[in-house]
Amino acid sequence: MNQKEYIIALIAKQLQGLATPQEADELQQWLQSDAACQQEYDDMAIIWQKSGPLLAEPSFNTEVAWVKLDDQIALLTARDRKPLHAIISILYTPTAKAAAAILVLACTATAGFWWHRHTQWQSFTALAQNETLTLPDHSVVVVRKGSTLKYPKQFDAAERRVALTGEAFFSVQHNEHQPFLVITDHSEVKVLGTSFLVHNTNAADEVVVVTGKVNVADKKENNNKVILTKGQRVVLKQDHFYQDQVADSNFIAWETGQLNFNNTALPQVLQDISHYYGITVELDPGIQANAHTIPVTVHFNNQPLEQVLEELKLITGLQVKKENGKTVFYRN
Repeated sequence: MNQKEYIIALIAKQLQGLATPQEADELQQWLQSDAACQQEYDDMAIIWQKSGPLLAEPSFNTEVAWVKLDDQIALLTARDRKPLHAIISILYTPTAKAAAAILVLACTATAGFWWHRHTQWQSFTALAQNETLTLPDHSVVVVRKGSTLKYPKQFDAAERRVALTGEAFFSVQHNEHQPFLVITDHSEVKVLGTSFLVHNTNAADEVVVVTGKVNVADKKENNNKVILTKGQRVVLKQDHFYQDQVADSNFIAWETGQLNFNNTALPQVLQDISHYYGITVELDPGIQANAHTIPVTVHFNNQPLEQVLEELKLITGLQVKKENGKTVFYRN
């Protein structure tokens, strides 16, 4: 396998979520070696997203579907139809880019793909670590590891629209004539110029405002919306907004490495630690009722999880155990 084939294999694994940490690191190094590499990855990612429904395990006859698609390609390119095995093998050869271009042409009937092509959107994924990205308007986004931001090469004159999966911190250049919008699965976050965090999961969206003012609207019901100002947070879950004040900066700890607790109730401490380390830390049912009366005052600076858990044991007098893939605090 030559270098080109190896890179294509790495990209395929990454798009399927099968890449190992070492393979993700190798792919990240390749992406950073040349701007053209990132563009090639973005093109293949779009092809993957659009062809996914065709390649997934379907309820219809897969071979018939491929033959029909090839019929369309043959008409467009004035060539003979190829056997099914030859069509599929093209996707995994060094000529994959040319094959992808043909597939794009055949799929332009879908409105979503047409929109992607004509606005020239590209996708950026923070693979091995948090990444800082400067957008076409000079707004700066810190994308959390494992998260993906999609944005156009040039913003529309009427608005600056991006799409987020995962978590990112935005520092937006002010422009009252060109609103900045962050689109997730659940919400639309609209600002003129400010700094804020957006955390998108399958279950909910969280938005925290550091400076300025932000409008957060439910995508299912546009009239269901809230306005946030500096120091406010909102969680959108099951079509309901839950709004409160932010007492600390731990919501951005994944970017700063700093976790600060000042007489903070233990349940909140464990929630912040779970989010920072990407694990589940919870309380044993026997101490949940009174856990809010256990205060924690401590500062953590990029410390390993094991050290953090040991310090919390000393502060609270509790013990820690591993149970069903979770870390549980309990009392002897």
